[in-house]
Amino acid sequence: MSVSTTLWVLIATVFSTFFAISWIYKNLGITNLEKALKLRNGLVFLNMKHALGIMIFGVFFYLSLPQLQHTVNTIEIAPLNTLIPYLILLFVCAFLAYRSAGNIENDYLDRSPYTLSSAWSYFIIRLVFLLAYEFFFRIVILFSFLEYFSISEAIAYNTLLYVLIHAFDSRKEIIGAIPFGIVLCLFAYLTQSVWYAFIMHATLSTVYEITIFFKQTKTTLLS
Repeated sequence: MSVSTTLWVLIATVFSTFFAISWIYKNLGITNLEKALKLRNGLVFLNMKHALGIMIFGVFFYLSLPQLQHTVNTIEIAPLNTLIPYLILLFVCAFLAYRSAGNIENDYLDRSPYTLSSAWSYFIIRLVFLLAYEFFFRIVILFSFLEYFSISEAIAYNTLLYVLIHAFDSRKEIIGAIPFGIVLCLFAYLTQSVWYAFIMHATLSTVYEITIFFKQTKTTLLS
């Protein structure tokens, strides 16, 4: 894949746009599901952000880069020396996500306005967003870096951008983005597919967020 100056400009523009939007959401106090659940329109705002991410991260680059469409259109079973470590890490991600969500204390359980029926669309949009997000970072950016750098250098630069896009998240999430970003890049490179990175990211996010949702809406669900 030949990387043109135009593509780098598009990558920089999209990255900067989403970074600016994340800054706005930080000032609005809606950086994640945990905080959005405190607000009556919190999930609506998150859905808007994720919908935009789907368009600029996923749809736009998927249509613009047909040479990378195979990373989405096809998925093959990885060799055992890749698949076994992947499955182990997938289990570890699920366990750590559940444990992390379970350790969060909530003092506002009885104030959550949401029920599962009013939030199902959030989880669907969130999953599609994560697919677009992984396509942008682990395919478009990583494979573009690989045109100029070694795999270790490309992963390092990719992870740096990945950490930067998390600049408005908690310190714990920023630190966690470093090893997680490296792992996702490795599996995207080894499999030449977005799906392994997406499934791992979706597992971490879904286990964590569903646990958070049921924990913070416990009173609502029981009423």
